[in-house]
Amino acid sequence: MKPVTGTSYASSGPNNGSNLGTDSSADIEMQGLLKPMPIGDSTRHSRAGPKINDSFFQRLDDKVNVKLLSRIWGPKLETVVRLMLVSTFLDDSLRTATNFTQLSKQVSEEGCLRWLSSSAIVFASIFLFLGLLFQLIGSILLVSLKYPDHATRSLVIWSILQPILYGQLSNFEFVAESLSLIGGLLMLRSHVVYDPETEAVKQARVKLVGRLLVPAMYVYYAGHFMFKALTEEETSSVSQYFASLSLFVVNLLVIVGLVIGSSFVAAGLRSRVIALLLALINIIYVFYNHPFFLYVSRKDGEWVYDDNMPIPAASLPDDVSIFDFDLEQIYDLHRYYFFMGLSTSGALLLLAQFGPGEYAVQEDEMILPMRAQD
Repeated sequence: MKPVTGTSYASSGPNNGSNLGTDSSADIEMQGLLKPMPIGDSTRHSRAGPKINDSFFQRLDDKVNVKLLSRIWGPKLETVVRLMLVSTFLDDSLRTATNFTQLSKQVSEEGCLRWLSSSAIVFASIFLFLGLLFQLIGSILLVSLKYPDHATRSLVIWSILQPILYGQLSNFEFVAESLSLIGGLLMLRSHVVYDPETEAVKQARVKLVGRLLVPAMYVYYAGHFMFKALTEEETSSVSQYFASLSLFVVNLLVIVGLVIGSSFVAAGLRSRVIALLLALINIIYVFYNHPFFLYVSRKDGEWVYDDNMPIPAASLPDDVSIFDFDLEQIYDLHRYYFFMGLSTSGALLLLAQFGPGEYAVQEDEMILPMRAQD
């Protein structure tokens, strides 16, 4: 989708470009930055309820919308955000290509194709190869914005099929992460795929579904932390008691933060600033907890894994223990969580860029201005 230029954006307002004062649309293009304009009637917000212009979130939202994002957001950063969104697909396609035989065996023995018996390995190989093509080609096309309709369709289809193919429907963490990815893809699709016949209604509905799906991962982790806090074993040791109490307080704060953030994003209330904060926190988290690139090094012509590599907190079946994993498998888990975190952050940044859409509690949020292009 071609970015909005100064001329087209100015002409979309009720007064066209003639009421922009002394600055014409050409001047705006020369500056390379468009001024943000509110959606809908500006007086509607004042009639909706008490004024919150002096609140913390209002001031922060104004700075994010106008002073920060409008200055740094441009075509290059948009490309980086799209690359973040598809990073887990690129990594998974590389992993599939380098471990094709092993993954084919895993899918045929543990996935949904195991009931096919002797022919399971054949169908598993076919589906994995198609998945590799869907992810690799779809990601490249989406980053370059070539055939975005087909690209988003292929990635959404694979995101739906992957948990089924690998037999991971009972792995709620994996399902929640897939839903967040689908939400990000739908958010992007609503802005890069143009359909003149059903443009307004279709875009608004697709963006609504995407906005509701993006925080799915955070809803899961809120429930995970709550379950963990409620199932902590009691202890008679004073030191262990205070340690467990401190952990409970931390988990409680995390739960409250995730629930509030997810609720705001889903409802479309201050969703832009909340999405930006969640994205930044998520990026810091994955670089701090899952820096997989630090756990491997080249020695004597071979890749060597760090023996002191921490064990990630992974969601596993009851009959599987993380302590049964070898170093390579632990490394793969860190790598998976790293790229999944980047992709989720990319989805949140897309929400920060595009806003919540028409179907939102705060539907008059500003449209993020885009740098004008020739």
